[in-house]
Amino acid sequence: MQRALVVAAVLLQQLGRCSAGTALLIIDVQDCFLENLTTTGEAGSLSVPASHIIALINDIRTSKACLFDKVVRTQDYHPANHISFGSTHGLAPFSGDLPVTCITPESGLSADGACCPTIYVNPSAVNCTEQLCPPPGWDYMVNKSEIIQDNPACTQCAANSSSCFETTQSMWTDHCLQNGDSTFPPSLIKKSDDLVVQKGTNQYVDAYSAFMDNTQTMKTVLDAELKAANIDTLYVVGIATDVCVRWTVGDAIPLGYTINVVSDATAAVGGNQEKFDSAIAAMVKDGAKSMTVADVLALECPMPSPPPQVSGAARDLLNIALLSGAMVLAF
Repeated sequence: MQRALVVAAVLLQQLGRCSAGTALLIIDVQDCFLENLTTTGEAGSLSVPASHIIALINDIRTSKACLFDKVVRTQDYHPANHISFGSTHGLAPFSGDLPVTCITPESGLSADGACCPTIYVNPSAVNCTEQLCPPPGWDYMVNKSEIIQDNPACTQCAANSSSCFETTQSMWTDHCLQNGDSTFPPSLIKKSDDLVVQKGTNQYVDAYSAFMDNTQTMKTVLDAELKAANIDTLYVVGIATDVCVRWTVGDAIPLGYTINVVSDATAAVGGNQEKFDSAIAAMVKDGAKSMTVADVLALECPMPSPPPQVSGAARDLLNIALLSGAMVLAF
């Protein structure tokens, strides 16, 4: 009897599971990345000509809500003195790629990771005539102590370099600050049951992708959240086609997701058509499908899934378990 109860419980659990689902993934449609239609009416701190995609995304949500079991909005959400800000290192925005040395946390989560400027960890490892360096005389302890004082990579990598790895970090303007314009624009449809995934919240780690940090060694919470909801297919829209959208898609495909990039509901940095086309081509090459908003709006709503079929033996086991509660299943 005990064995039958256990088997019945497992069968009931299987019957309760939903079929694989689909999500609309809205990448970084935030005030900081918009040239207008922002909360304040002013251009964002790292604006892209992308406001035109808001109406398209809203149309997908309102006209084809039936396609999506979940809607995810990602949010670039930086603390002050983030490692990706040129100002953190005394450098101008877009000045190049700064050598950094990083740890890989046991948790595998980007929230627990860290990178430290290599010039601080091991000055002899950086050739400032060929690589980007802070300006002469720049002292992190004096100028930006926040970037190193609690940064585990700065201490661990200095003490044990073999436990760390080297990479580079692009220098950006200060943008999407947690107490600044990281907010979502008023015209974007937002619902209380949307899943909001924040990235770039770790001062010492950058993350273009919604799934992983830029070193692709640490994960955000998104994959776990989608897997828990049994989501395996994503329709991807948002900003910017050639950066966060592309990196998100590149990380999602190896994780097993079927990806549909709604190309005209994305926008490239600077509105650059060449970068846009190149990014779309790269995502398709990786295994994504490129489609348009019109293609999405033409899709039929999925038919309800038929009830699960239960074999005679499984039905008997379930009824044995449920008879003790005076209940019989009629399949």
